[in-house]
Amino acid sequence: MHRGSRGGIVTATLVCGLFLAGCTGEPQPNPLPPGPVTSSTPAPPTVPVPPFTGTSPAPPPTPAFRELQATLELFSREMLQNGAPAVLIEARAGQQVWRHAAGVRSLGGGAPVQADDPIRVGGLTRTMVAVSVLKLVEEGRVALEDSIAKYLPGIDVLLPPEPESVTVRQLLGHTAGTPLASGLSDYAVLGFLVERLRGAPLGAVLRMDILDPLDLHSTIVLDESPLPDALVHGYAVVRGETVDVTRSAQPGGPASEGVIASVGDINTFYAALLKGQLLLPQSLVEMKGSVFADYGLGLDHWNDTCTNGFYYGHSGDVPGYGTISISSADGNRQLTISLAYPPLPLSTRPSAIALELTGLAQVALNASCRFQFR
Repeated sequence: MHRGSRGGIVTATLVCGLFLAGCTGEPQPNPLPPGPVTSSTPAPPTVPVPPFTGTSPAPPPTPAFRELQATLELFSREMLQNGAPAVLIEARAGQQVWRHAAGVRSLGGGAPVQADDPIRVGGLTRTMVAVSVLKLVEEGRVALEDSIAKYLPGIDVLLPPEPESVTVRQLLGHTAGTPLASGLSDYAVLGFLVERLRGAPLGAVLRMDILDPLDLHSTIVLDESPLPDALVHGYAVVRGETVDVTRSAQPGGPASEGVIASVGDINTFYAALLKGQLLLPQSLVEMKGSVFADYGLGLDHWNDTCTNGFYYGHSGDVPGYGTISISSADGNRQLTISLAYPPLPLSTRPSAIALELTGLAQVALNASCRFQFR
């Protein structure tokens, strides 16, 4: 999913509210009461509305940050009312951090979600894999303009008719142009590359390159086992029945969609990446891509009206789950939203809620910069 995505009644309502509030130039009162909130709106008959488990702002927020919280709490409550099992959010601005957890880990009497619970984050996996590929580039073991077939003997049978024309850069940027055979995604092939050159499974490589250096304890690859007890479960409707799809296969493979992480871990990862803690400056420039591109190398970007620059991050949309993570270019302002979708029939098309998440995240951060963050 790329920049420009918009959708959903909820997002439209929030856009109007935020910009009307901004017309006065003064902070508006928080329309939601502090502390736990419950909703009287009945849930759909097949899916119970999970309980709201509260939020924990610290340190005391500025008016802009309170407005951001109110916007996101409204979105969370509407998602729960529509049948979402769980909503997890973390926003950061300077020294301010706000975390939100609402709903349950699983339907049918599951425990309330906690702010640091892991959840499937789908396409955000690609940014992590891109970091591992660019580390190989920095070591001189891979060149972005080389054919992927140079590093993966035998991969030719899975590539388009002229495999030598498919470069590492094209796979990272989704610009190879021709679908790969056997339903493989570009990043599935890059996962093979990383595993072959490192001589270790993808999960172990990501742990060496990213997770251990950043102390990200809640992040693993889905294929690793056992899965954490606190994992948030996702659901879909199959032949009229609501089924648990938490362990369902990733259509693009583990290297495209296989990471499980908390919203806090995701923000920590993107902040470290954008602040130059994971890659050399030139590698980060390559990841961001040109200002005219819709997508870089494992990084998406959207307009940041606070700076006339760009936000960087990624979206994730897999059966049962949706995530969006966006960060300012300096890593100072961040927002990650993850949710277990209201159970819906399985589809090969992007979820409308995923498109709404992307629009909401961009609007929320853009509007909240009207006041100075601490």
